[in-house]
Amino acid sequence: MLKKFTINQLLFISHLILVMILVAGMSVARYQSEWDTRVAHEVALAEKSLTPLMTDISAAVAGRNYAALLMPSFLETLKNNRQLLFLDIQGASDYSSHAVAVRYLQSQGVIWRTDVTAAEIQKFSDHQAQLTASLETEVSDPVKRKKLMFLLNKTKGELHALETGKKLTQSVALPWSLPDAVQKYNLLSRDRVMIVQLPLLNKNGGVLKAVFDAAPLYSLKGQIYRTIFVEGSIALLASLLVIVAVTHWLVSPLRRLASRINQDIEGLDISDLEELKRQDEIGVLARGLHSLTEKTQSQLKLLRHLSDTDALTGLAGRHNYDRRAGAFYHTARIMCANFGLIACDIDHFKQYNDTFGHVRGDEVIKKIADVLRNTTRKNDLCFRIGGEEFVALVHVDDMESLQRITERMRTGVEGMGIPHVTQHGVVTISIGAVLIEPSTSHWRYSDLFNLADEQLYLAKDKGRNRVELARVEASRKAPEREGDTSATG
Repeated sequence: MLKKFTINQLLFISHLILVMILVAGMSVARYQSEWDTRVAHEVALAEKSLTPLMTDISAAVAGRNYAALLMPSFLETLKNNRQLLFLDIQGASDYSSHAVAVRYLQSQGVIWRTDVTAAEIQKFSDHQAQLTASLETEVSDPVKRKKLMFLLNKTKGELHALETGKKLTQSVALPWSLPDAVQKYNLLSRDRVMIVQLPLLNKNGGVLKAVFDAAPLYSLKGQIYRTIFVEGSIALLASLLVIVAVTHWLVSPLRRLASRINQDIEGLDISDLEELKRQDEIGVLARGLHSLTEKTQSQLKLLRHLSDTDALTGLAGRHNYDRRAGAFYHTARIMCANFGLIACDIDHFKQYNDTFGHVRGDEVIKKIADVLRNTTRKNDLCFRIGGEEFVALVHVDDMESLQRITERMRTGVEGMGIPHVTQHGVVTISIGAVLIEPSTSHWRYSDLFNLADEQLYLAKDKGRNRVELARVEASRKAPEREGDTSATG
């Protein structure tokens, strides 16, 4: 996948990803630090609001003094703390070890006991009945009657408080779920509340759990998000500008080098590039490329010479043939001259190599190349296009001239008398030749070569060591072909 990107794109993307990771990491760290600070501040404020009450609450729990915990003044104090949504007091008396459990709920505006039992209600109910009966029988003593009336009203109040507490405990459902294990504080993000737990100060201990409204805290959380987003965006934008500048400084020289390298190596000249004067790695690369280019151009010249010439025979090689044969034919057509194509093949050459060895075979190839070279004129072309295959392109006046040239080639080889184990007893060649007249149209070089090749195989089929000729006249149509655009066939 990475191969699809340019260096410029890879540098930009990689640096952008790195910057985004750094900005994201720093933003997360910044957010966490800011959020922890804000939370710690809110917890401190919550504890500060509860601290003045801890002594009175602990003393009331120690003496199991419900009256102090349920008195209207204490309830008013709790109501004045607008952030306090819920208060749960759980402890044990220091003197009787009885449990003490009281709750306050802001939405109901009440504080009540949660540890009321049916037996306790029955006890106060019976006591109320006794006081009522005593009040009805006592009619003579006003002082005693007044005292009974006071006790009856107090009992009624306490019984009402007990019944109300039991009813509230059974009916009131908290709008949030208190976790079983509360540490110093817990945040319930879904309910946007904060739970603070403080230990009571009495001997037998206890715990106070307070639920505070954390909506303002979460509003601050949104502000933190927005602030960090703005800061991160500014940092990312500044980083992008730096990335673009650095990428341009690094990639532009490489792009200029690449555009030059994309040219033909033989005509490549990078001596005018400013990058050659740089002292960094790009300068080293540019100078190395310049040196490599000069060496390559020198080697190409040598290689072209070697590839154009067959090393064994000194004739033009296959590369030269592919490059020049079609052009030579095209020139002859423009000049309206007769053109002859001669294809030669050494007879039974594999058998010769197998019998006499490749060293002797190479000697045969060189001698036959000399015959072809001596038979053709200077303005004709001779090629070795394969192991034992040769092609000659000649300008001739007529069919008789082409026949004389090919016969001289054949007899010249045969006349060398190089021993062979064939029926002829000497090394021979088979020749297929074609003459095309200037008036002939629609014949491409590949068509002409294929026809000469057919004549060569015809010569072999007829016994070898012979010449087969063909003429392409104006009336002869070019063979049908499909998608053939080869210049050389």
